[in-house]
Formats: sequence, structure tokens, C-alpha cells
Amino acid sequence: MNDDELLARLKSADPAPTGIAPPPDIDRLVEDTLNTDTALQSATTAAGIATAGWGRRRLFGLAAAGLLVLGGGIAGGIMANSGDGKGHSASAKSAAPAGALRLTAEGGAGKCMVPGVDTLGKYPVLFEGTAISVEGSTATFRVDRWFKGGDAETVVLTSDTRVSETLTYSEGGHYIVGAKDGFVPMCAAIEASPDDIAKFRQAFGS
Repeated sequence: MNDDELLARLKSADPAPTGIAPPPDIDRLVEDTLNTDTALQSATTAAGIATAGWGRRRLFGLAAAGLLVLGGGIAGGIMANSGDGKGHSASAKSAAPAGALRLTAEGGAGKCMVPGVDTLGKYPVLFEGTAISVEGSTATFRVDRWFKGGDAETVVLTSDTRVSETLTYSEGGHYIVGAKDGFVPMCAAIEASPDDIAKFRQAFGS
């Protein structure tokens, strides 16, 4: 098969013979190509990409801010409802009353004999009180009687409960406590029986 035969066969197989299809408008195609502003197209495309990116960043920022607000609200709710379930925190619940006398119990490893009037009477601060609250190592007393050295209605005593000889306190219990310079020395407090209370009241004329 020569070139002329091949060309004739290709023409016969063409679904759009050149005799029927309109010739391309070369002049219009060249003019459209020359008049197209490729720089403007590139700038428009870049602006679209930047705008889309800014929109995504703004959306992400708004979502993050919403999560922070939500997290703060949850944390605030947890703090407001911790403690006694009435919006009071545990620290507020255990706070000492205004004007309370604060004392610290000194620990030790020795053994104590039950001190009496003569022993406890040597301390510059001495009171009879009822334990109204015991939370961990802190006992709060309502002062029933001051024998010496004070006038506060409430005493808050912090003890080292890890020391075996440290006197432990129970709510509702009655105690006589001696102190000096803000400290309750070892063996300076007793759980007072009615007889003990009567002896101390008689000794101090109260």
C-alpha cells in the first residue's frame, strides 16, 4: 500500500470529512490568545487561595475560642460545686472563724503521764473547750471557759497525727489545753472528765 492509498483509506474512515466540517477560525484563536491577561488570571487564582486559607484559619480560631470558653465554664462549674454541694469549696468550709486563736501541737516520742492542775496551770494559756470539728490533723474547739491567757471564742489546733503520743481529738469531746507562744507542748492537753473539769474550775475560781 502506497501513501495515496493510505490517505484515501483514512479519508473514507473519517466521521467528519473535511469537506463537511467547517475550517478552524485561526485568526480568532490567535486574537483570543494574545488578548488573554495571564498575570490577572494568576493574581485572581492566588487571591482565591489566600481567601480560602484565611477563611479556614478564621473558622479554626473561632472553634478554638469556643472550646476555651466551654472548658472554662466546665472548670468553673466543678470548682463552684466542689465541697459541700452548695457552691462552697472545701477550703471555705474548713476556714477558721474570724478571731479564732490558732495553736500548733508539738509532737514527741516520749510517754506522757496525765497532767493535772499543777502541771497545766504553769502554762500562760489554758482553756477548757469542746471539739466542734475535727478534719484530718486540725481540731476546732468552742471555748467553754478560759482559765488563763485568752478571750477568743474559738481555738483551732493543728497536730502532727503521725506522732504516736500526740493526743487525738473527737468531735463532741471535752478537753483542757495548755499552750505557750502559740504551741501546745507534748503532754499539755487532756481529754477532760467531769471530775477534771470540776477540779480546774475550782482551782481557777471559775
